[in-house]
Amino acid sequence: MRNLLLCFILTLFLFNCSDNVDKKKTETTTAVDTVMNVTADSNGVSIESINESIVKDSTNAELYIQRAKLYLYNEQVGYAIRDINNALSLDSKNIEALLVLADIYYELGDENNILLTLNKANEYAPLDTRPIIKLAELSFLQGNMQMASAYLDKVLELNKYNPQAYFMRGMICLAKNDTALAIKNFMTSRLQDDTFFDPVIQLAHIYDVQRNPLAKDFYHNAIRIMPDNYSIHYDLALFLQDNGEPEEALALYDTILNAMPDNYFCIYNKGYVNLVYLHDYDKSLELFNQVLEYDPGNIDAQYNIGRIYEDRGDYIKAKNVYLNILKKNSDYQLAVDALQRMGE
Repeated sequence: MRNLLLCFILTLFLFNCSDNVDKKKTETTTAVDTVMNVTADSNGVSIESINESIVKDSTNAELYIQRAKLYLYNEQVGYAIRDINNALSLDSKNIEALLVLADIYYELGDENNILLTLNKANEYAPLDTRPIIKLAELSFLQGNMQMASAYLDKVLELNKYNPQAYFMRGMICLAKNDTALAIKNFMTSRLQDDTFFDPVIQLAHIYDVQRNPLAKDFYHNAIRIMPDNYSIHYDLALFLQDNGEPEEALALYDTILNAMPDNYFCIYNKGYVNLVYLHDYDKSLELFNQVLEYDPGNIDAQYNIGRIYEDRGDYIKAKNVYLNILKKNSDYQLAVDALQRMGE
């Protein structure tokens, strides 16, 4: 299915908090949004140029498939359906068209038609591993690990060199909490294709959770493969700040902010790094106030401002900040603890 392997990425981060300061642990996909519309495929072929080609050759099924992929990437499902129907009317057994149709059904959440379409593709081209891989993915999403494994065994019988199959095996192992075997399969997938992003980022995440320095190397490899995916920079920055490299973390946040100046998650984390690791109260206060300019209700930034005042010995300001927080959210435990700490 379209970008389905990316949907398998398990959010494994279990970042530790300071006892007294809350840091931003928002999931990366929220903190750094890298989704954008595209007007051209990986070869630089644009929708406009495909339109011109179709005008010249309206019986070329491949052109409709190519345009459908771009429409689907941009979530213009109706246009994608139109083009795939045109392609299949020209060539009803076109495997590529059937695979895109399965992706469309995935986008629509129509599992029955995904299955029917992929089985049809497998029937037409039994030696083509792509429909079988997608059948394994569908089984995985449905929680049927036994069926998913059976499909993957079939794929590897047809072709031992298949990085997607080993990646999927790794995902099944993760689902079964067998991290060691998951790592082995992800490593095999990566060795077979060092440009395949998904096993690399999975290895980075696994080693991140383990606080293993190898995580840093795999994050850098992921950035090499997808340099403009700023969510990876964000993940790496969090790892670095948690593992004794705060200055390097700040540099990565700046890289993201150069591209996305109003990303207040990065601004928040810069404030956190300056407060907790560098003890630069002036800079951290400036950064947390910037966060509040973008998100006035950010209670964590408000608390950290209170903590800065408290650490500086300005207890009246600190107390007022904590009390204001509790007026809005009486269950905010860090503020409750802070007032108790101050003898209130």
